[in-house]
Amino acid sequence: MARQTVRVTDPTTTASASSLVAGDAPAGMPEPTLAPPQMARTGDPFARLRLLHFLSRLRRNSTHQVRDVTTALNAAFLDWSFSERVVLAELVQLQANWAISFHGDDRIVLDRNERGHTLLIVDSTKMTSFLVAEGRRAQEAAEEELRRFTLGDGISPDN
Repeated sequence: MARQTVRVTDPTTTASASSLVAGDAPAGMPEPTLAPPQMARTGDPFARLRLLHFLSRLRRNSTHQVRDVTTALNAAFLDWSFSERVVLAELVQLQANWAISFHGDDRIVLDRNERGHTLLIVDSTKMTSFLVAEGRRAQEAAEEELRRFTLGDGISPDN
């Protein structure tokens, strides 16, 4: 995992930051880049972005059990917990977005078998660009939520 640089404040907006901080953290001080674990929620753009990133790498033209996709997703993002219910709800939304964009052309197929819900993503020339566009929308929504949180004194949709 790449180390991130953490700023106490943004020096372009806070002139007094340099007067508050004496210098770098002492040698051996752990970086404060740990994030608390997150429970994925339906409609959460941060969870949606992670799911879309994972789906963009999922093997296409193969039927997958949604529970297996959920397990692999949780293994890929150890600081997040995705339930099968949340994954399925996001997949239904993704399927609807595809149908709207491409007039019902079934390329994201949800079904059931004896083990539960299944997912088939049919490979096509449009699928990768569709997933990238959906990912960008999720990223923009996540960034907007961060802006609202910052400007609203910590108020988020969870409050």
